[in-house]
Amino acid sequence: MTESVRTWLRSCPLIDQNDRFSINYLGAEPMEYTVEEVPGVPVLTKYMDGSTMRSASFVVASRSEYSADVLQNIANSGFWSQLETWVEDQNRQRKYPKLDDGQQARSIEITSSHYLYEVGANTARYQIQLQLTYYQKGARH
Repeated sequence: MTESVRTWLRSCPLIDQNDRFSINYLGAEPMEYTVEEVPGVPVLTKYMDGSTMRSASFVVASRSEYSADVLQNIANSGFWSQLETWVEDQNRQRKYPKLDDGQQARSIEITSSHYLYEVGANTARYQIQLQLTYYQKGARH
């Protein structure tokens, strides 16, 4: 599922296709991205036929250039604001990550707006949190 979210995010026109985009790993050099799994409530609803409504939570993070330069930091924040708008637009248009057989995405939403998570000498980690809600077909289906 994490790979599906990563592939979906790579389709965002804000993300340069030449930038590194990992899963559960963020390097020390800019410009890199990662999708990381985070704890959450996996089963939201159970149905009589064994089907379930589920959720998966993720952090999407980047390693960006960072300094005392106000313009650089405004640009970093602006990128994340635009990414949030893109996610909201995709959700409104029902353009979700493609999931495995028997799974159908129902929504992908931002559960935490962008924030500066970690600052180094010349780089910073920015991130947002997402929740993917999906239907899982039951074994008796």
